[in-house]
Amino acid sequence: MIPSASHPTWRQLVAGEKEVRSSNLSFNMLIFNLRLRYRKDPSPTTMAKLAGDCHAFFVKYEKMLESEANALVK
Repeated sequence: MIPSASHPTWRQLVAGEKEVRSSNLSFNMLIFNLRLRYRKDPSPTTMAKLAGDCHAFFVKYEKMLESEANALVK
C-alpha cells in the first residue's frame, strides 16, 4: 500500500533520511534527481513539490514498485 501524499515518508525519502534499496533503474534515477534538486534548493516549497512528485511517481507505477512501496512503510 502506498502512503498518502501527506505522509512524512515522502519528505524523508527526498531529504535522504530514508533509504529504499531497489533494482528498478527508473526509481533509482528519480530518487537521485529529487535529492539533487532538494540539495540545490532546500526550501519548504521545493520540498513539498518534490515530495508530491515522488508520491505521484509511486501512484503511477504502483504495480512496478510494489516492493519499494512496502519498504517505505517499514
